[in-house]
Amino acid sequence: MKKKAIIITGANGNVGAYFARKFLESGQNLILLIHKNEQRLQDIQQEFAENFRIIKVDLTDLTSLQNKFSKVIKETGWQPDRLIHTATKRSHDFKPLADTDPELWQKIINMNLVSTFNILKCAIPFFRKNNYGKIVLFGSNVTRIGLPKGSAYSASKAGIANIGRTLATEEAASNIIINTVSPGPIKIDDSQFSESYRKFREKYYNKKIREIPLKRCASFEDIFGLCRFLLSEENSYITGEEFFITGGKI
Repeated sequence: MKKKAIIITGANGNVGAYFARKFLESGQNLILLIHKNEQRLQDIQQEFAENFRIIKVDLTDLTSLQNKFSKVIKETGWQPDRLIHTATKRSHDFKPLADTDPELWQKIINMNLVSTFNILKCAIPFFRKNNYGKIVLFGSNVTRIGLPKGSAYSASKAGIANIGRTLATEEAASNIIINTVSPGPIKIDDSQFSESYRKFREKYYNKKIREIPLKRCASFEDIFGLCRFLLSEENSYITGEEFFITGGKI
């Protein structure tokens, strides 16, 4: 029997790297998709070397993604049966839509929506073959409240949530379950971001935290618990949903 494996995109990000460690600690095999920097994965390189493979790829390049993914499957003999899609590109010009650079707007849409299409197109044939699959996409609370000075990000996250809803109906007959997790503010390490983005984030989050009944950002643990359940054998019926992790903020 082929060993099962979880696919994680954006595995070098804050959420993706945390998820990778947690799943590796529970004995899972992982296929980790990153763009370039693997700094956050260095601490697992020796400890879990036999249980994961890293694919460096531009998720907007479908041909490259499919070729590299197929190569890993052939080399390992693993059978992917779960997917967590965390990869995202954030707004960083912080301007109203009318003042936003059209090329930047398109890049954000392209990265967030086209990459979602590509990873799903790459993974679903494997899931269909085995008549089984669990998928968690990452949206954002901005899908229901918008994001002033971040229209491309807001629009792309709403698009991802609707891809999830659509795919849930399309793939139900193949026993593929798909849901979207849409967090509010998350407590992360933002040291790698630009100074302008850190200032924007600090100002935005300070305001948002005052509106959250629990008066704090979501932690990685808060998000992981839900995702772990959605990918588990215990979840055989919940599909096509969008879960907001917002500390009581409606």
